[in-house]
Parts: sequence; structure tokens; C-alpha cells
Amino acid sequence: MKRLWITGFLLLLVGQSVHSSEKNLPLWELGFAGGFFSLPQYMGSDERYTLPLGVPYLIYRGEIIKADRDGLRGALFEKDQFSVDLGFSFGLPVSNSNKARQGMSDLFLTGQVGPRLNWAFKALANRSTISTHLPVRFSLDTHGNTLGWVAEPSFKWEKKHLGKAENISARLDIGLLYAQQRYNDYYYGVPARFATPERAEYQPESGLHSYFLLLSSTLQQTQQLNISFFLRLRTLDSSVVADSPLVRDKVYLSTGIGFTWIFMKSKTGGS
Repeated sequence: MKRLWITGFLLLLVGQSVHSSEKNLPLWELGFAGGFFSLPQYMGSDERYTLPLGVPYLIYRGEIIKADRDGLRGALFEKDQFSVDLGFSFGLPVSNSNKARQGMSDLFLTGQVGPRLNWAFKALANRSTISTHLPVRFSLDTHGNTLGWVAEPSFKWEKKHLGKAENISARLDIGLLYAQQRYNDYYYGVPARFATPERAEYQPESGLHSYFLLLSSTLQQTQQLNISFFLRLRTLDSSVVADSPLVRDKVYLSTGIGFTWIFMKSKTGGS
């Protein structure tokens, strides 16, 4: 079951690593996504998940619900360069076989949902665009534990065509993560009953969790086949949880290479 959860999460990473959709594309596309991914078990962990991926892949471009190369979201408002949508995110489950958490309670799969404010700047002369995003999401796990709110403001630069390569796009995201105390305590708190000589009792505060940078690029090999690469770097150096004994590595690095192959699509266009 845990492997299934992780696979579903990595599928979202595939979706985020390829370039954003252009207009007048089909309402839906059905295909297959595959790849290879390596990422820490949680932000701050020195142990990793390194997994292959192979799952069905769906793109849906409805007027309200959208599941496309920018992830799963619900469109709420759009006018000129401003829009508000409903964003979703997930956190991986972690068992107490993780050495830092040995003897502690397992971490369950977590989900996040909340509004996101988007402001798209005008396209630049070199066919690139800059936009800013402010998502605020409420988090809870699959056992019904509420983890409070997180905010993850970011800037995104995206270029559809690199030089003369019409089929290569690139994207750069820079931002930070702010989290409430309940969220930080879920991942980094050490209750007195789980304290050991090597793992001191610890209770984090609300505040800055981390800074991040995401670099991704996509090669459109054919109309049906996209090959993509992403590299996400996150640092917890200035974090309010940096002193937690569960933070074993303050530099979070995840990377992956994947592909999407579309074998069926609708004849009508999406929004």
C-alpha cells in the first residue's frame, strides 16, 4: 500500500516537470507515465526513496476541474492576468524503520488543499513568461489528524522554446514554505516518550520551514511523447525546525527523469 501511495505522489511530480499547457488543446488525453525518481523520505531526512514509476496518465482540461501538466487543481476565478484556483499537494508516508524516527509513530500519507492566487506577468520578448503564485493549503493525514496551514509563495519563469529548439521548454521556480506549528510538530517534533540519549525532546514553532528551487525541462519528442527532467533543491538552514534531531540533512535534493506517452485524446478542446 505504501508503494502505491508513493507511486501516486511521483505521478504528480511527472505532471509538474513538464511544461504548462497551451490553449486549444484537447479536453482530455489518456496515456502512460513512466520514469525513475529519487527523493528523501521527508524534508530533512538523510534516507531516500529511489523508485521506478509506471502508471496510467490522465490530462483533463475542464472549465473548473483541471488535471494537467501543472498538477491537479480547481479553477475558481480568472480575469486578465489574475486567477484563483484550488490547489492540491501530498506528503509521503514514512515508517519508523527510518533510522532517525526509530521507535516513533509512523507518518501517514498527508494531503493538502487550499486556494492559490496567481498573477501572470506579460510574456517577455524572448517568448518567456514570469508569474507569481501564493498557495495557502490546509493539511491533514489519512487518519484524520489535522496539521494546520502551510503557505508556499513562489515565482516561476518559463520559456517555451530554448533557442532554435522549438520542442524544448524550461522552467524555474523559486519560493519558500511557511508552516504552522502543528505541521512542523508532525514531522519534526519529538515527544518526551520518544526521547532518547541520541534524540532529545523537541517541540518546533510556527514559521519559515525552507527555501526551494525547482528546475525542470521537457523535450517534446513527438506529438504523443514528452521526455522530462526535474531537479528540486530545498534548504532548511534558516528553518524554525533546523535544530530538530529528526533533521539529519538540511539540504533536500530530489530528482527524476520521466516520460508521458499519450495514446488517446478527445476531439474537442479544453479551456
